[in-house]
Amino acid sequence: MTSSRNSKGGFWLSTLLPATAAALFFYRHPWLFLLFLVAVVPAADALIGQDAAVADQKASQAPMGPVVPVAYICVWGVAVLVAVERAMSARPLEFAGLVIACGVVSAFAMAHIHEVMHRGGRGSKLTSDVALAVAGYPHYRVVHQLHHGHVGDPRFGSTAHVGLSVWWHVGRSFFSALRSAIAYERGQARSWRESRLLQIVLVTVAVVTLFAWFGGWHGAVFYVGQGIVSVFVVETVGYLQHYGLCGSPDELENQVAWDVNFWLSNRLFINNGLHTHHHLEQTRTYDRLVHAGRALPGGYLHMFGLALIPPLWFSVMNPRLPNAND
Repeated sequence: MTSSRNSKGGFWLSTLLPATAAALFFYRHPWLFLLFLVAVVPAADALIGQDAAVADQKASQAPMGPVVPVAYICVWGVAVLVAVERAMSARPLEFAGLVIACGVVSAFAMAHIHEVMHRGGRGSKLTSDVALAVAGYPHYRVVHQLHHGHVGDPRFGSTAHVGLSVWWHVGRSFFSALRSAIAYERGQARSWRESRLLQIVLVTVAVVTLFAWFGGWHGAVFYVGQGIVSVFVVETVGYLQHYGLCGSPDELENQVAWDVNFWLSNRLFINNGLHTHHHLEQTRTYDRLVHAGRALPGGYLHMFGLALIPPLWFSVMNPRLPNAND
């Protein structure tokens, strides 16, 4: 059953994810939250269907501001604190569930941190830098800047060659982007004091210290584990958004990304699925993005599950690639 939703609102729904996580972490049911993500959210996404209005939004409409992304980050912060507190006394199975579930929520937070990161101001920069460190991807600001400047080039992360599975892509993307970020910053900074990498290291050390101070060795292990899960999910989302789109924007006829136009997916991830328009106009706020590229056949969590099974992913996506029939 598929229906269209014409409402431009609904972005507050995204805060239900960290709120639900915090509640289930508090009652020691992290695996129930993961079951909710695997079963309930994809089913609801398919039932609600695609957003017919996503291509008709008016650019003249007043922007909503950063209130939703900031609210998500605040509620997510509470969920992380609850998870760390519970992890201190958790048995191995519960501890593993807390690590995985919190890592997933941290990865989902990246869409909101990304929105704050693209806004100016010292407050936005500080908020995003601390949040990125908590999410396990402290150098994402530099990586994302290079990704925008070199979209379609696998050396800068996210983009995967045709036939490369997500299991090979994640590690390659993360470390390729890290190497590119280090090389770029070393070439830009006149001294080590001016390097953004130094600032990133200092913020990360402060965050790790806080986790260890709050949760002891459990807190430190928890931070590393949830960060690994978070990075895996973030890099997988990048894989979904740019699979097979290697080359310059001109070569790809401006198909620099795959869009997601399912209503619930774009409410939970504040229009991160309208990724083509974001690349074409980086300063456009999330609530003013429109559908500007070819879309994936499912919502984010549908396609995420598909990507984990490479033969199925290739059978669905390879025929959709530009020049697939040439």
